[in-house]
Amino acid sequence: MMGFAQSDRPVEPGWGGAVLDYAQVRDFLAGSMQGARVDARTHTVTYSGREVRIAMVAVQPGHPDQTFEVAGLTNPTLVVPRGATVRIDLVNMDYGRNMEHGLIITPVPPPYPYMAMMATGPGLVQLEPLLPWRSDSRLRAASYAALSTSFVAGKPGTYWYVCPTPEHAEKGMVGRFIIR
Repeated sequence: MMGFAQSDRPVEPGWGGAVLDYAQVRDFLAGSMQGARVDARTHTVTYSGREVRIAMVAVQPGHPDQTFEVAGLTNPTLVVPRGATVRIDLVNMDYGRNMEHGLIITPVPPPYPYMAMMATGPGLVQLEPLLPWRSDSRLRAASYAALSTSFVAGKPGTYWYVCPTPEHAEKGMVGRFIIR
């Protein structure tokens, strides 16, 4: 499965990444706009500087299913400067069977088939393993999976951030990622 392991389980200690409680997720969300210029009209989040942190949520409650949220926007266009060191922090707030999420940044544009990772290949960047779903249906009682990756934004162009879980990108869990 292109390096991604699927286990279809809720988060538990030792899953392979961080485990956050609800207060930590609230802090994570509060930091999602740090260093970002948000333009709701164009549905774009633009970052500047040599160090960029993108705080991303997989399926934030109150937003549509099978989406990513950044700085309060659903599947926004993300713009980063060429040469910047980019850190993507992803937390999975989704709940239920087959609600693991991950991230690939790829030059392959949508639409994507059921098995998106077969169309995107390993991409330029990937977060792995897939993040398990939250541990409890109650937001304040749940534990949440979080994972980070860093890379240098190299070749300018338009790329796509995609969830590699089967059917998720096909259903719209994708957004534009621009290096300029």
